[in-house]
Amino acid sequence: MRRGSLQVLILAGGVLLAFSPLSSHRPAAGGPVAAQGETAPAAEPEVAAAHVAAPGATYVGSETCLGCHDTLDATLARTPHGSRHFLEIGVHGCETCHGPGSVHVEDPDVEAHQPSLERLSAQQQTAVCRSCHDGREQFFWEGSKHARRDLSCLTCHSIHSAQSNDGQLRLASDVEQCATCHKDVRAETWKSSHHPIREGKITCADCHNPHGGPAEKMVRADSVNDLCYSCHTEKRGPFLWEHAPVRESCLTCHTPHGSNHAKLQRVAVPYLCQQCHANTRHPSTLYDARNLPTEGPTASNRLVERGCVNCHSAVHGSNHPSSPYLAH
Repeated sequence: MRRGSLQVLILAGGVLLAFSPLSSHRPAAGGPVAAQGETAPAAEPEVAAAHVAAPGATYVGSETCLGCHDTLDATLARTPHGSRHFLEIGVHGCETCHGPGSVHVEDPDVEAHQPSLERLSAQQQTAVCRSCHDGREQFFWEGSKHARRDLSCLTCHSIHSAQSNDGQLRLASDVEQCATCHKDVRAETWKSSHHPIREGKITCADCHNPHGGPAEKMVRADSVNDLCYSCHTEKRGPFLWEHAPVRESCLTCHTPHGSNHAKLQRVAVPYLCQQCHANTRHPSTLYDARNLPTEGPTASNRLVERGCVNCHSAVHGSNHPSSPYLAH
């Protein structure tokens, strides 16, 4: 084993593994490097928005900006970007995001001299924001579905005129903001069986991270099942008798945003069950005369009420020792 920036080599089971330790205090590229036992001097943060301003512009200070844009001072003061902490981190105040503004001050009516982020491409707008917001919620932005769709931070967020209590969104809530694009999902929430989204008990961001994630549909878990289990813990198991579709994915039987069938089911029972159990034992098919709910000794109760789950009630799994067919 060798310390520092050298690699650690381990021979395990005939396989040579190489590990390179990562430091949480790695100096920025091109920044000062301290000698061993010394502390590197703090470097002035690089302003990622320098490409917004006109060539040759220099910094004039936030006071100069607010001399004309005086209405923005009150709205910005209520946000994290107007806090004392940001002013200490962002050395140049307004120009931390907008870039040097001296040329704009000299010729404010020239459009090419206006340091507005709206003039940039989506990738450039995002680069300005990610010069600070590149971790935590925003870690997976690069390569995310929203990034691939050419959206930017300013598509959903507003720095100067946010309407939400959290997240500085353009609209009052993340549900409203998401619905501006995902209109089909908004329509599903109005179906008879739905998660309590429109009632305000959960929001889109409770299940999804709009900035990206390692799982499908940008869910806040390693898989869809893990996300569902965070609330529906009684369905997690392990069970003595398991139902294979449940173990694979909850979405095999359920649709998460809304359904006109009970329990957010994709199809009503018994037809949902018959998508897999097409012809087994009793048989399960209901399409011949023997199983139709007619009068007489041949009447079947499997087409009415809850169908299959009248008997197979433990559809998510059972621990009953005599219940291999998921019946309590």
